[in-house]
Amino acid sequence: MSDSFTFLNAAWFWPALVFWVILISVFIWKERAFSGNKGFILKIVLIFLAVSSLALLALKPALLKEVKEGRVVITTDNFKQSQLDSLKKAYRNLKVIDYNNDESLLGLSNSEEIFVLGSGIPTYDLWSLKNIPVTYLPGQELSGIIKLNYKQENNVGNQLDVKGIFANPRSKNRLVLEDAGGTALDSLIFDSEEKEHFQLSTHLNVSGNFVFSIVEKDSLGEVLNRNTLPVKINESKTPRILILNAFPTFEIKYLKNFLADLGHEVVVKNRITTGRYKFEFFNTEQKNLRSLNFSNLEGFDLVILDAEFLKNLSNSERNALLKSIKSSGLGLLILGEAKALNNLGDFSVFTPQSVSTLEVGFDKLKTVRLAIQPYRLKQEFGLAEIHTSNASIFSAYKRLGQGRIGTTMLKDTWQLLLDGKQDAYQQIWSEIIEEVSKRESILASFSPIDKFAVKDKPFIFQIRTSLENPKIFDQNDRLIPLKQDLNASETWSGVTHPLSLGWQQLNMEQDSTLSYEYYVHQSENWKSLRHFKTQQANLKFFQETFTSNKDISQVYVAIDPFWFFGIFLLSMAGLWLMPKL
Repeated sequence: MSDSFTFLNAAWFWPALVFWVILISVFIWKERAFSGNKGFILKIVLIFLAVSSLALLALKPALLKEVKEGRVVITTDNFKQSQLDSLKKAYRNLKVIDYNNDESLLGLSNSEEIFVLGSGIPTYDLWSLKNIPVTYLPGQELSGIIKLNYKQENNVGNQLDVKGIFANPRSKNRLVLEDAGGTALDSLIFDSEEKEHFQLSTHLNVSGNFVFSIVEKDSLGEVLNRNTLPVKINESKTPRILILNAFPTFEIKYLKNFLADLGHEVVVKNRITTGRYKFEFFNTEQKNLRSLNFSNLEGFDLVILDAEFLKNLSNSERNALLKSIKSSGLGLLILGEAKALNNLGDFSVFTPQSVSTLEVGFDKLKTVRLAIQPYRLKQEFGLAEIHTSNASIFSAYKRLGQGRIGTTMLKDTWQLLLDGKQDAYQQIWSEIIEEVSKRESILASFSPIDKFAVKDKPFIFQIRTSLENPKIFDQNDRLIPLKQDLNASETWSGVTHPLSLGWQQLNMEQDSTLSYEYYVHQSENWKSLRHFKTQQANLKFFQETFTSNKDISQVYVAIDPFWFFGIFLLSMAGLWLMPKL
């Protein structure tokens, strides 16, 4: 039997074959013994047809055929009625499914063609339309915030920067960042009706789980739209920092004082002449640091040094520093001349590229101009950006084992303090130190697939852990099934359907202190943003699906038994008539 042909009652094949052989043999013997040679060949043919048709009636032979069940339209949010009306005119018997009425998308694989109208199918349901010919027709043009970028988890003392794109704003309308009490923290006024980039900021002073709001108001101050903005603010960590300086500089002078004022434990080792050093201790007791070794480096979270000092380290000190980075997670920040980054041996992990400018405004600090060396960092695999300007990277780090090595092309940042721009100075160095410093060792780390969880909708999250069988519970102590990634054994994914609004929590059975907090929004929140993301996901998904090689939907269809029954009757009639002729 080939792939295109089968028997629906294949289990009866061998009994039917035995029956066929025995019956054929009996009839041939009977005709030879009692009827002689008269019409013998014709009788044998008729007997063969009659017996074979009986066997086929029992076996039910079937052919593989492509099955089509007409055309289907799936309507989603913001679909255009005109598009639906046009499709109804073009195709008769068009089946219309309203996705928002929770109609099932299963069983559509045999449809001749499917049209999806509107914002599209949410990503968690797209799998049901995989490998099916689908035409996606985007819906009405969106108005509101369609892109948003901000840190949902931040630290006290940092600045909350909310950046995004607002589509089709109304001129003279305002966008306001408000705190939980409705106090305006920052705002802007739209000066056109074109798609507009925006940025709103505020300083974070208190730790805890907070819910800010992005509010759209008209020119008279009436609220048109309000979207909640959850932020988890952690207490600022006070990393223990070792500064190694080949020669005194203003940069290090102001940086060590800034770190000490923030309460960080800071040890400074300044080289005076060859073999002679001056030590300074801030917020910590004096320590013996005549030479670096793995033991005394264990007491620090970050080492800041210039390239010149790094070159002059002994082999044992370089090896101890490298070991501490790889195995203990120590952070290393290399300052100094960019040209020297290529001559640091195992620590040469960055590639500087020349630039013509000597001053930039970072994406996070548009209003502040910063002096830089005439270099930027080449975008390479594993390079994690910290500060950028127009797609150029000026501060970044790379992971090395458990730790990180970072650098920056900034220079003379202490001038910001002299110019009265303390907030900008603090933001720059806080971000660099926070990104490069040693990370706390935790049993597991959570990350959401989508930042915005919505009540009664699937919330998909990932967890990275070395545990063999992690168990995660929601805030109501319900166990959430996890699926392990086939390619990354330490990565697991799970899905929960939050039933309540506000801050919710996932807990790990193996460590009661380890939890993940996320915020559940109302379905009305961030509609434009969610619709835009769904629209983009649908465009990509259906384009890839439609252009890929698809398995044609086929099923085995039984051959009409009437044909076999007719052959049996004609054969029996022939056998009955032959003796009478």
